[in-house]
Amino acid sequence: MVRAADETDLPWIRGVLSASYGATQVVTGDRIRNAEKLPALVAEIDGNPVGLLTYEVDAPGLEIVTVDAPARRQGVGTALLEAAREVAVRSGVRRVWLITTNDNLDALRFYQRRGMRITRAHPGAVQRARLHKPAIPVVGDYGITLHDELELELLMTPEGAPPVHVRPGTLADVTPVLALLDDATEWLVGLGRTGQWGTEPHSTNPRRVAAMMRWATQGQLYVAESGGAVVGGLAVGAAQEWVPAVDEPELYVNLLVTDRTRKGDGLGGVLLDHARALAVQRGLGLLRVDCYGGDDRALVGWYERQGLTPSARFTVPRPDGTEWPGQVLEQRLR
Repeated sequence: MVRAADETDLPWIRGVLSASYGATQVVTGDRIRNAEKLPALVAEIDGNPVGLLTYEVDAPGLEIVTVDAPARRQGVGTALLEAAREVAVRSGVRRVWLITTNDNLDALRFYQRRGMRITRAHPGAVQRARLHKPAIPVVGDYGITLHDELELELLMTPEGAPPVHVRPGTLADVTPVLALLDDATEWLVGLGRTGQWGTEPHSTNPRRVAAMMRWATQGQLYVAESGGAVVGGLAVGAAQEWVPAVDEPELYVNLLVTDRTRKGDGLGGVLLDHARALAVQRGLGLLRVDCYGGDDRALVGWYERQGLTPSARFTVPRPDGTEWPGQVLEQRLR
């Protein structure tokens, strides 16, 4: 059984953290935190605590900060991870993630067998952490020297939907992402909604193709992949010149498109969560995006349901002399 920790668990939690980390203070991702003050889950067998997971929920998702399951091969770690997923769902986030060290081979095997993917490496992160916490050993498990941190994540889609992984895009992804845009445009045209993207394919638009290739070569393109197929595209970076500027650092979403055949699988939300995570990793406190603000403003409503708030409006001149109405939405991440 796994339950939420309460005040009566605090002495036991302190003991577990001190035994595993030398103190209740932990340093990961260049952040210093007192894990005993974080929300926690406790696994029990026959009424006795046998496992502990501490976590933190914010815009990028639910971060598992510490996991301790001394009782091996009894399903304790799996139960804690599943309980963390349930907390994430109740909290309205789709991403569960964590950081571990380069020596933690058993944990890497455990997490990957349960669907998590390695998404980032942070070279030298343990060496930086040691500046704040000198007690961190130089040599870890299996005689491996402790140098780096590895970030793993689990992206959750609705029950029954195929699993999704978000990765950096390459030039090879330009064609499939343009195909997703073409399919979306064809669908909108079929509904008589030509105001958003017009009627012509994006793949034959030199400006759109050039932008896509630029995003791919500059490391600004990310793709959602499922079953070996590209099912979504995301481009982030600086806002376009026609977007009202802000006087603070930000991450701007310049493209978000998903596979129309996967409607209802939450792909757009998964990509937005990835954008939030990128912003936080880069130390940026503001995420912005713009979308078509005309007709019934349905797309504006979708972004609002994802937690963003409408801010500025703008227009872009069209070749036919009319104006394309745009709506900026934003979310504070700290």
